[in-house]
Amino acid sequence: MASMAIWTTSQGVALAIDDDLTRGGVKLTPFNGLAFQYRGGTSSSGLDASTLNEPSVPYAEFLERLDRGEVEFVEFMAPNGDAAYVTFKSKEGAEKDKPIRIGDGYPIEDPEGWSSPSFVVKAVQKRNVPFKFTVPALASYKT
Repeated sequence: MASMAIWTTSQGVALAIDDDLTRGGVKLTPFNGLAFQYRGGTSSSGLDASTLNEPSVPYAEFLERLDRGEVEFVEFMAPNGDAAYVTFKSKEGAEKDKPIRIGDGYPIEDPEGWSSPSFVVKAVQKRNVPFKFTVPALASYKT
């Protein structure tokens, strides 16, 4: 099973590091590397929060609070989760927190590299936090 470490750069960008060079328990080699779609990719440092028109929480803070068990729910926007909203657990007696965009440093899908919101989905699943994918155009549709 692959193990993953999360570290933060001096600019506050959180990155997922695969320390044992495996995917799904399969060791990466020059032969099978392309099977996992790795072609170098761009050196993405994730989402730049200055490009957002809404309040957000840095990805590094989201990961810290996820580790502390403070995340109640995560909603990923389809098709690949490049936008995600987190609802943090409310303090006892406080009003329920509203969802907030996961912003600065959040991994953006890079089909030619390792940057992907799939790592976030995996981290949320691993901690048994409820989540869903929403198709924005269908979000208001009711049957």
